[in-house]
Amino acid sequence: MQQSTDHVPDQATGLPSAETGRWLLLAMVSLVFFVTTGGTFSSLGVLLPAMVGELQWSWTEAGLGFTVLALFTGLSSTFPATIIKWFGIKAPYLAGGIMLASGFFILSITQSVAIYLCGAGLVGLGYSLTGAVPAVTILSSWFSEKRSLAIGVFFTFGALGSVCAPLIANYVLSADMSWRLYWQAMAAITGGLSLVLAVAAVLRAKPKPEPDNEAAMLEDESQNWTFGEVLRNYQYHVITLAVTITLLGTLTMNTWQVTHLQNLGVSATIAASALSMHALFNAASRIGGGLIIDRVGAKLMFCFGLVSGVIGMFALSIADSYPLILIFAIGDGICFGIVTFASSILLLEYFGARNNPMILGFQNLVTTLAMVGPVMAGGMADRIGGFTEVFMIASGLMFIVFLLSLTMKKPVRPSIRDAA
Repeated sequence: MQQSTDHVPDQATGLPSAETGRWLLLAMVSLVFFVTTGGTFSSLGVLLPAMVGELQWSWTEAGLGFTVLALFTGLSSTFPATIIKWFGIKAPYLAGGIMLASGFFILSITQSVAIYLCGAGLVGLGYSLTGAVPAVTILSSWFSEKRSLAIGVFFTFGALGSVCAPLIANYVLSADMSWRLYWQAMAAITGGLSLVLAVAAVLRAKPKPEPDNEAAMLEDESQNWTFGEVLRNYQYHVITLAVTITLLGTLTMNTWQVTHLQNLGVSATIAASALSMHALFNAASRIGGGLIIDRVGAKLMFCFGLVSGVIGMFALSIADSYPLILIFAIGDGICFGIVTFASSILLLEYFGARNNPMILGFQNLVTTLAMVGPVMAGGMADRIGGFTEVFMIASGLMFIVFLLSLTMKKPVRPSIRDAA
């Protein structure tokens, strides 16, 4: 019997074994996602009140930064697949690291709204190039049998970054350190991390598919939808709409949650802690989802995430007490974690893995529409003096997409249905 070489290092190149390489790759892309997720959307909302106070911006102007961040993240969401195809795995991470470091540095020297928006745009590009699209693309091909677990671990690390970043950002402000120092630190960290990834030996070779699952992968080839077939599919648009509404609520929440709770009489420390607690439940739901999603099904988990968001977002709208803050953190934290993770698995289950980079990338492009949330919320707050109605509307929109998702059935590929 021939001994498997999956765990044997490559003596010629010194590279780790295929099995070790898979897990090292997972650890590395997860670390990048940890830093970028924590340093972008989760940090800006905490630092924004201090930036507004120093630079004398309106809430509408401040909200534009989140809008531009989301816009550039979404518009560039199809870039990673193309870059990987032409230049390999390392390229999007190296380019994204440079973008992130440049964007964070520009944020640290911000003196005007124009400079602020320029920095936010570069950070958005970097986030897209080092985020979910390249990672899910890579992990879905490197992990077959443990694919759901690997993707769950990856998303969990991103959520853990959102746990740590608000606390660190709040500490920087409470210790009378400048918000500029925080952005400078993020520039140094992301720049250094991109260099580490660029030279990492584990990224130089692609391990073979797990042997026990090779036959299953070949048999499932008929389930790989074309991109055109997917675009004409109702379920794809329901999933995309649900993810868009979820992201709209999350972007709005990340931007204005601290400000909103302070307006309701909650201290800045408790508000920032609530944001971290939200991220903690976000992280826990992702790793928990990775462990059980194959048993309960991606659709059921997806719907559960949406209904959790309905409850959490409504609680946030009136969260002037600790119990309501806790309900918000649990409900909406679970929502974002589960919907983000389960939607990725649902797309793979419904439409196959072959065209997933384009399918997922186009979905992320559509979800760019969520960028209007922060600036619209800021505009409403400028007119009516608060964010309560904003989060109530977000809760209602989530309830609508929950009902649509609940009625979905697994689609049958047109070519198979026509042949039958």
